[in-house]
Amino acid sequence: MAQNHRNRVFHDFRQGNCRNLVCSDLLTRGIDIQAVNVVINFDFPRNAETYLHRIGRSGRFGHLGVAINLITYEDRHTLRRIEQELRTQIEPIPKAVDPKLYVADFQIVDDEDNRANAN
Repeated sequence: MAQNHRNRVFHDFRQGNCRNLVCSDLLTRGIDIQAVNVVINFDFPRNAETYLHRIGRSGRFGHLGVAINLITYEDRHTLRRIEQELRTQIEPIPKAVDPKLYVADFQIVDDEDNRANAN
């Protein structure tokens, strides 16, 4: 994907125009986006630091969030090692998930309000 296209997609995501973004680990560090409520680890991280940076994208700025890990049978050893390193237990997905964890609140500014404030 060309850089200008990536920039536009990222801009749309930040503004809430795009609700889903598939990305690499490049987006896991140093980028703060308020309305990320769900992070899905399609390929489970190989180390605890990467895991923390990825899941840290959700639930920022006082918002709730959830991280979902898709793991293979082969990933189970890495999962256990990361749990031990972080001294935590990564729980299976519950049967019922509170919608507050994954429904983002966006503040959309009406274009008419922008024009009125500009005059």
